[in-house]
Amino acid sequence: RILYLSFNGKLRNNKLEERMSSRFLRNKDLIDQKKLNDITIIGAGGIGSFVIQSLTIMGWKELIVWDDDSVAEHNLSSTAYPFDMVGKSKIDAAGALNQMYSDDDQCLAGIPRKWLPFEPAHPRTIVCTDDMESRKNAYEKWLELPNRDFFIDGRMGATTVELSTQTSRTHSTYMDEWVPTDSVPKPPCSMKHTVFAAQFIASMIVAQVYNIVGNLSYYDYIYTCLSPHIVTYGNQIIPKLNTEV
Repeated sequence: RILYLSFNGKLRNNKLEERMSSRFLRNKDLIDQKKLNDITIIGAGGIGSFVIQSLTIMGWKELIVWDDDSVAEHNLSSTAYPFDMVGKSKIDAAGALNQMYSDDDQCLAGIPRKWLPFEPAHPRTIVCTDDMESRKNAYEKWLELPNRDFFIDGRMGATTVELSTQTSRTHSTYMDEWVPTDSVPKPPCSMKHTVFAAQFIASMIVAQVYNIVGNLSYYDYIYTCLSPHIVTYGNQIIPKLNTEV
């Protein structure tokens, strides 16, 4: 792993606690910061870069990020990476992005290689790779975990996005909306992605994380066309409330 730590040095505990309580003042009653420990993002491109930015701002303590690619100039139109990241690995770019928004108890653990089926799975996984087969492989590996929590698959076209979500508490519907990569029509290279589609699906992913961590209801599948705006929903998952006294 390559470990990126935020800021140079650490604050004293009382100062750190004071700053953290101020930093998350706007959402401290919306989401329990103690539950935001570690989460894995497979793919640090268009979707992944904005997810990394948002999860860092949300307060996740450790982001484990997989990617073997580098930032190219054409990536600037659909990622959160700035101009000075061109030519650098996406893991380096993700680490720099994490540092921009993180506090002293947050870090990014970057793994500069492609996630493959023999790699370890993580209980809380977000996948946003370039092909459908790697997503399916990651899902099947996640299913093997006895302590699995949630698996979120975010996909996008130029003006369409899809979100598929599975948790340990629901019947699996993942394969209902999965299709092989070669069955998806390939658009011209200049019409593949838009920054608003990347930001939109990243926001949906982070909102889904919030719903699951907060034990709130959510849809296990959402398809959205952004031009014009049309939404199709799957099953609404309503969690059981803990009524124990």
